Amino acid sequence: MEILNNYSGLISLIAAVAAIGAVVVPVIIYKLQRRNELKAAFEREQKERRDAQDELDAMNLNASPFSMCDYTKMELARARYLWKKAGKK
Repeated sequence: MEILNNYSGLISLIAAVAAIGAVVVPVIIYKLQRRNELKAAFEREQKERRDAQDELDAMNLNASPFSMCDYTKMELARARYLWKKAGKK
């Protein structure tokens, strides 16, 4: 019992550090996970844009209305969708 009385301050300090650690560690883990999720979403979006641009290049469409008269409505709708997805106007 005398040991507990002598080291009571140290024991309470360790308990306080453990309580703070129990709050801080999950917050740090959450921030790291969130940052990784945002990074993955950004990379996924960039990949989708590159894929859309590649498909537009494969379709060989220009933004000129005179070059579009030979295409069907479905091809033009797909081209508009890809332009929007690729971030073009």
